[in-house]
Amino acid sequence: MADEPRHAEADATELRALALDRRGRERVRAVLNVLTESTFFYKEDDPDLFFFLRRNQAAFREIFESYFGWRLHVDRQCARLLKAHQYNEALRPSQRALFDLRRRDECLLFALLLEFHEEEGQRQGVTPDEDRHLRFLLADFVTFAFRRFREELGEATPPDGRIFEATRPLFEQLERHRFVRLVDKKQAEAGDELPAGMAEHLLYEFLPGIRCYDPSLAARGIVLRAYRSTPGDEPDGGSAEGASGPHGETTET
Repeated sequence: MADEPRHAEADATELRALALDRRGRERVRAVLNVLTESTFFYKEDDPDLFFFLRRNQAAFREIFESYFGWRLHVDRQCARLLKAHQYNEALRPSQRALFDLRRRDECLLFALLLEFHEEEGQRQGVTPDEDRHLRFLLADFVTFAFRRFREELGEATPPDGRIFEATRPLFEQLERHRFVRLVDKKQAEAGDELPAGMAEHLLYEFLPGIRCYDPSLAARGIVLRAYRSTPGDEPDGGSAEGASGPHGETTET
């Protein structure tokens, strides 16, 4: 363990040396930019560049931690930067370019989407080790959400119309930050298996970033307590990021 800092420093030194080479400099620069341009960097975005990042992840991790105080998360399908602190305190939450749900209905819907993702994966037999994306009908998730709202909140459940309306801004954020992707129907028709009723409904697929979030009952309970606490739109317990972030930590992108 005592040698780990020295190994990280050596890796960072090797990466800086690599960056002095013209081709190496271009690849290092590309990785740094890709990681800061959106919430997630997926293997399918650029397989060669993703492999370069994975091969040199210790060096990139040391650089981000030393110079920016950010943590780098990398797995076999995606990479992202985790920022524990925001330095410009003058910015309001709405002015930050990050995935940050603050309305109660959207927070609970996101927690239920994580549960829906887990259940659908089991039902369809799609595991995290597979490269294919789990597909689902938006209508199926809305039906699932109506049921789970009633089970969790009972008489305090908001009207179905309010829940349905909250799905629109939620999915706009999910698409923008690349948690889900709307599937083109012509492209979907080439698939081996399609959900029933696809012609009448929107078909989405989950992207690997959704797996960075905790679908556990404990995480959902945090959102539920915030939901029940006081009337209004702002949950007392913070955003959905704080309730369901990777490894239970508050993270921003």
